[in-house]
Amino acid sequence: MASVKLTKFLGEAPKISSELLPDGVAQEAFNVKLYSGDLLPYHTPKEVDNTERNVEAKTLHALRDPTSNALVWLSWTTDVDIAVASDSADNAQRFYYTGDGKPKVSDYALATAGSEPYPVANGYYDLGIPLPTTTPSVSAASFTVVNSTHYERDSGNTATFFCSGNHNLRTGNIVTIRDFGTSDEAKGFNAKNVEITVTSATEFQYFSSGDQVSKTSNNTGRADLAGNTQIRTYIFTFVTPWDEESIPSTVSNELYIKEGQTVTVSSLPSAKPSGDNFVRGIRLYRSVASAAATDFFLLATLWFPISIATVARASNVSTIATNFPHNFIVGDRFKISACSDSSFDITDGVVTAIADDYTFSYAQTATDVGTTNASAGTVYHDVSESLDNAARYWGDADFNFTDDFNVSSLETIIPSEEYDPPPDNMQGLITSHNNILVGFFGNQLCFSFPDTPHAWPEKYRITFDSDIVAIESVAGYVIVLTEDFPHSVSGNDPATMVSARIDTPYPCLSKQSVVNMGYGVVWSTHGGLATWSPSGGGVQLITQFVHDWDTWNASLDPSTIVGHFYNGKYFGSHSTKSFIFERDDKVGGFFVQIQYQFSAAFTDPESGIMYYTKGADGEIYEWDNTGEVLSPMEWKSKTIVTKDYLNLGAFRVIADYDTSAQEAANIIAYNLGIANFNQTIWNRSQQLGTLNGPTSYQSGGITFTVGGSINTYAINGDPQTQYQKANTGTQPVTFRLWVNKQLVFQGSIQTSDIFRLPTGYRSDTFEVGVSGSARVRAIHFGETPYGLRTS
Repeated sequence: MASVKLTKFLGEAPKISSELLPDGVAQEAFNVKLYSGDLLPYHTPKEVDNTERNVEAKTLHALRDPTSNALVWLSWTTDVDIAVASDSADNAQRFYYTGDGKPKVSDYALATAGSEPYPVANGYYDLGIPLPTTTPSVSAASFTVVNSTHYERDSGNTATFFCSGNHNLRTGNIVTIRDFGTSDEAKGFNAKNVEITVTSATEFQYFSSGDQVSKTSNNTGRADLAGNTQIRTYIFTFVTPWDEESIPSTVSNELYIKEGQTVTVSSLPSAKPSGDNFVRGIRLYRSVASAAATDFFLLATLWFPISIATVARASNVSTIATNFPHNFIVGDRFKISACSDSSFDITDGVVTAIADDYTFSYAQTATDVGTTNASAGTVYHDVSESLDNAARYWGDADFNFTDDFNVSSLETIIPSEEYDPPPDNMQGLITSHNNILVGFFGNQLCFSFPDTPHAWPEKYRITFDSDIVAIESVAGYVIVLTEDFPHSVSGNDPATMVSARIDTPYPCLSKQSVVNMGYGVVWSTHGGLATWSPSGGGVQLITQFVHDWDTWNASLDPSTIVGHFYNGKYFGSHSTKSFIFERDDKVGGFFVQIQYQFSAAFTDPESGIMYYTKGADGEIYEWDNTGEVLSPMEWKSKTIVTKDYLNLGAFRVIADYDTSAQEAANIIAYNLGIANFNQTIWNRSQQLGTLNGPTSYQSGGITFTVGGSINTYAINGDPQTQYQKANTGTQPVTFRLWVNKQLVFQGSIQTSDIFRLPTGYRSDTFEVGVSGSARVRAIHFGETPYGLRTS
């Protein structure tokens, strides 16, 4: 044997005997990156923030401050699933989540309206809209026959009916004109079932063929509503400023009326229903019968009156901020009454500008007023049919609604008849294709309407044989992982979804282990990490080349795995340690142990940086921050068996021993932060502080506090506090040699030069290992230095 060169370093494969491992595969690979073939240590995590909780967080998520663009952290002490659906064009950062009681919806403003930890208490609304519990009551006014005073017809066959008083008709009404005398001229103005056009409160026109007739006095004519008598009913729904709508109320009592009769709708809600909901008004619908069916058409959206928060006026422009969303657009009419500054009271005001959902402006000639808190004042919305009609302010006098709307102006059919709220115990929320939200409870899979996150029709649910553990979406499929078999669910619409069982019994052992890796969904199961891909092949264990069922369950508890997508790799943390697994079709994958554990992780989609948290102290860390010192890595080779018994006497470890300028700066910054870091640790544990510190020393004119003493004798320290790192310009590597499974040498190497090892043994079984923070590029060894030089 001349020499051996280890150059292509790979990860662990615990399932394979150490003597039979392929070249480069390790018995131990710890805290190392392997993508280049070298051993590259990860940087130590950097503490960047805190959840401000004193209980370990199981879920970590971040929003962005709209002003600074800085990350603002949300955390939960339960396993929460968060989905973002593209239902909002603004920057509210709305999100939906399950796992914290009832399904909820929140946004940046709601979640951060107060002090940390976020989301604040009550910083959300229930996802589903409450069902109405009251029934509208309706009554119709009898139509009073209208008497004539004159009639007239122009050359275009348009007749005018002059009334003795207000006719109370609307353009489009169908009427019958009768009793215009006995003369041929007068009888020519009689007509059945004609559509009228209102020209004033006491005049209307209609089509009447005949000669032109000037305005002629006549008081015998009568005008009455015509058309068929129909059954009419009313319903209402709750509505939010986010345009979310509930299932409708119970149908009102029936009316038998003709089109054109005025109806009063009463027993309508005057305030939002109880509970954590965002309801701020109702939508009122009335039935319209046709030959094909009877549908409910929208009459009006009736927003509850809202209180005023602040008032201001400058240059005859008044600005009002409300305590709830105002729901106005430019041009809307409104009324303000009983304001604590009565100069802002106005009837028939018109919105001229919208600053945001809570602030609007209108023209008002009056003295300037600085921004002032309003202790009283209410804003009412106009609910008239159109701007051509006199304004009506709902809730001003009462909460009844007068329906004299023309049927021809009704266009929108109620969309929410099947908008069931999600089940209270639904969990596992995800966003699937076509902007459909999906969740589950028990063995039931639930779907929302596309683009309608608050609506979860019961008829869209799919039942499985076993309870569901987790779900994930990939490439147009929803993968349902149960306590038994996995299933794939496909379809472009919730009404047409179909499921298919995947006949491989790989149950999901940890809901938090499920990760969409792009190539498929990965989860923790018996024997390893399983994956399913829509490209085919069924379910496979992607760790099958590095782990067997025995080694997988012996090395970790698969039921405790928390998984995360990290730079195309599966980053898993479990009860004792963490690991990174990278799929590789050529070598079967890279499996590396990691010393840092996490209970929850989040990757910022904007920067691609991974953050995590662990423990009851709430620290949030940035993973592999290049501004931090390098972590200690370790790598141990396969068991190398030679043909003959040898004495390996010469070794060489090629590594980047010179400390880079960046790493030197990192070490200095690390040492400077030790005192504050340790003091924080000691503050949490008075006993630890008494035992271990502080002990101060100086280096380079800087005072460091790193350890402790008892009776002036130094204590070695503890695993929680930090200790100074040497900054000598080199990063040594510790080299180890095992002979016949026994450690025979351990030493610190600081150059790539050849070094000699002790003699006095001969063997055919060797193992080598390196540890440290330098980048290791190769390990060479042989019987003599000459053999290394000539190989």
